[in-house]
Amino acid sequence: MLARILAVGDELLLGRTPDTNSAHIARWLTDRGFHVDRTVVVGDPQRDIEAALKAATHGAALVLITGGLGPTDDDRTRQALAAVMGVKLSERPAAWARIRRWYRTNLPTRPIPEINRRQALAPRDAELLVNDRGTAPGLSARVGRCRVACMPGVPHEMMAMLARLDRPLKRWFPRLRRPAIGEVWIAGVGESAAQELIGDLLTEQHPQVGITVSEKGHITLRVVGTASEVKDRTRALRHALAPYLLPADGPAASLVTLLAKDGRTIAAAESCTCGQVVAQLGAIAGASAVLRESLVAYHEGVKRARLGVTPALLRRRGVVSEAVAAAMALGMRRYARADLAIATTGVAGPGGGSPATPVGTVCMAVADRSGVAVKTIRVRGSRERVQARAAAQALVLAFEVACGRLGTRPSDLI
Repeated sequence: MLARILAVGDELLLGRTPDTNSAHIARWLTDRGFHVDRTVVVGDPQRDIEAALKAATHGAALVLITGGLGPTDDDRTRQALAAVMGVKLSERPAAWARIRRWYRTNLPTRPIPEINRRQALAPRDAELLVNDRGTAPGLSARVGRCRVACMPGVPHEMMAMLARLDRPLKRWFPRLRRPAIGEVWIAGVGESAAQELIGDLLTEQHPQVGITVSEKGHITLRVVGTASEVKDRTRALRHALAPYLLPADGPAASLVTLLAKDGRTIAAAESCTCGQVVAQLGAIAGASAVLRESLVAYHEGVKRARLGVTPALLRRRGVVSEAVAAAMALGMRRYARADLAIATTGVAGPGGGSPATPVGTVCMAVADRSGVAVKTIRVRGSRERVQARAAAQALVLAFEVACGRLGTRPSDLI
């Protein structure tokens, strides 16, 4: 079944607010068996919402709209829906009572603004969708053969309302069946090379196989189809990509699980990533069993005093080098008495680069009892992107070392 997403708000068009709702809704729809063929962002003017809604409902089974349900003059989604339906708005007493109750419960000392009464307006024959996180009820109605559901634009309100749509969805689309979905995660190989490895396993239907590169640097292959199709294709993909596989719960969770199972521990010494590596490890339940210690060794003096990086090495190889990353990892492993240690050093930007180490250069290392493994990456983009990608890649490197896929070598060979 075909579904479309319509996001309403001038703030989205102007770039002041990122449209996180549409990505979440698209995943939700796909997981329930819909094919999403477009997401449209439209401004606040009612005529623009009407035009976008008419176009979206043409040929679609379901259109989900976010935004424009507030109480102010620029919130025009309910008016646009009524106009497209060819009906008038009228106040729903139950909706107004719920709005008043929300104010009494959550803002008991404030008077209830009369302007909020607008949020109790709904087109004739439209269903009200309960909003238990705010004052704006959602709306559901039919436009021709298409079902339209309108939800608030505030993300936490939208997500709560979306979670409650499963029950009415079964009523609206009784023949809808959830597809089986499988994912294969890989790292250490580029998108083009991955496609060459899998060949004709990348198909558009029966099953549908898509390949995407995440912002953190790993590649995800997503398989959608029947249970047997997904099982067979996922197995074939894993066989074709065996040297590059990552567990689908991500490198941080996989690393914590693996180390806990083996009774091993880990520590981290971070420079350019400023604690992002250990933050991802610490976010995993059970990390306390494996995470020994962390250190943000940003200043060269800290690298020397706490990690044993020698001034001679810093002069000879430079602070952003695989040799210094290796020395940091070995020093952290020794200092924390951990089985493994991760280290990062780089130029996150926007300044500080050089011809030898341009902005976006990050060297990382993982040390174990046998030695150290090193890697250098170059990331384009903002400081935040460089740090996030580097932290993710450092965790991938650590997982590869921990599971034995990647061997370490003596530091004097680096």
